[in-house]
Amino acid sequence: MKNKLLRGEIVEANFPNKNIVKTESGNFKIKGGILGQEVEIKKTRREKAKLLNIINKSNLENIDGCIHRECGGCTYDSMAYEDEVKYKEKLLQKLFKDHGYDFDFHLIGNSHYTAYRNKMEYTFGDEYKGSEIALGLHKKNRFYEIENTTHCRIVHEDMNKIRYFAREYFKDCEFYNRMRHTGVLRHLMIRRTNYGEILINLVTVSEDNLELEGFVKGLLELDLEAKIVGIVHTLNDSLSDAIINEGMEILYGRDYCVEELHGLKFKIGPFSFFQTNSYSAETLYSIAIDYLGEIEGKNILDLYSGTGTITQILGQNAKSALGIEIVEDAVNDAIENAKENGIDNVKFIAGDVLKEVEDLDFEADVVVLDPPREGIHPKAIGKILEFKPEEFLYISCNPASLAEDLKEFIEAGYEVDKICGLDQFPRTMHVECVVLMSRK
Repeated sequence: MKNKLLRGEIVEANFPNKNIVKTESGNFKIKGGILGQEVEIKKTRREKAKLLNIINKSNLENIDGCIHRECGGCTYDSMAYEDEVKYKEKLLQKLFKDHGYDFDFHLIGNSHYTAYRNKMEYTFGDEYKGSEIALGLHKKNRFYEIENTTHCRIVHEDMNKIRYFAREYFKDCEFYNRMRHTGVLRHLMIRRTNYGEILINLVTVSEDNLELEGFVKGLLELDLEAKIVGIVHTLNDSLSDAIINEGMEILYGRDYCVEELHGLKFKIGPFSFFQTNSYSAETLYSIAIDYLGEIEGKNILDLYSGTGTITQILGQNAKSALGIEIVEDAVNDAIENAKENGIDNVKFIAGDVLKEVEDLDFEADVVVLDPPREGIHPKAIGKILEFKPEEFLYISCNPASLAEDLKEFIEAGYEVDKICGLDQFPRTMHVECVVLMSRK
């Protein structure tokens, strides 16, 4: 019977956090939970259910988790970190084995597993119907309810202070209701770099009567370790819950912050893609450099290049490098970054990879792939393979889509030389993977 409440134990875990619950009525697939937990679920389809409550903890949960138990951000914060790494590694080993691969797969842990995120997108809303305004992350399995994340442990305390101030400052204002499409306040995005700079982006609908001078003044008076270098106001009237730039004004300072990686500086705008964990990004790019080895005299094609970090890090030691990225703001940042870093052998194209690779005249020795979470567009893989480079370096933030994509490369005559995982997103269910493939 649909919507029937059941109790059971999570008896099988799969990446990414898709699990099997065994009940008296049979086995059901759910999202969320940890192997060994006793849970309450609601049957939604024949073999699927929704996780409602954790009745008893798993034996794997051996520390006190975050106080924000309803927040949908973290998954494994109730495990000691070394146990979390082992757990994720087993999930990934199973994932690749289930896809028919026989990799010697290892997951590299992260020395910075708290206060590591350099970007947070908070949402204005309410914790429950009729509550005071909330500012934080969506609650687990509740799209319309927001958890006030006052003590988030995966961000620097500067971000917690800014979030708290913004929520207090706007507590009497109306948040944007995603069901009725009414209200003003939508999101607060904060970027904080290890270079010591903070960029703040307030997102609202276009018709607002907010008093923002006091907001800016209050932010600048906060006792923070890093320096606020920019405060911007973005207008967004779209029905989507994503932050879409439909007009932006600078309220203070500039519209970018600066991060430093491998001795190079990178300007990051409000809408640019940049690795979420700057500490781990250093490790990620070191792995890429080590995997590729000597690249002097080679041409590098970097697809899904973002703000051009790896394009420049690799390109400075190569013959040439070309990056392609669909987000125009990110490409503009990349061009500016290359000038600032004095790297003149790299170029960038603003466009969709699927379209740009069709008529691209570029002899690539190495193709770097760092696609979005859904992986490479199926129609683009064939076009990318036509470059026939000596090597592909595939960096993936979603091992599940990576496992699917690898089949295409192997069928085209490439073999996996090296592969590893990097826990770039500690406490969450996400993992980064790096794969080096060479032509047989």
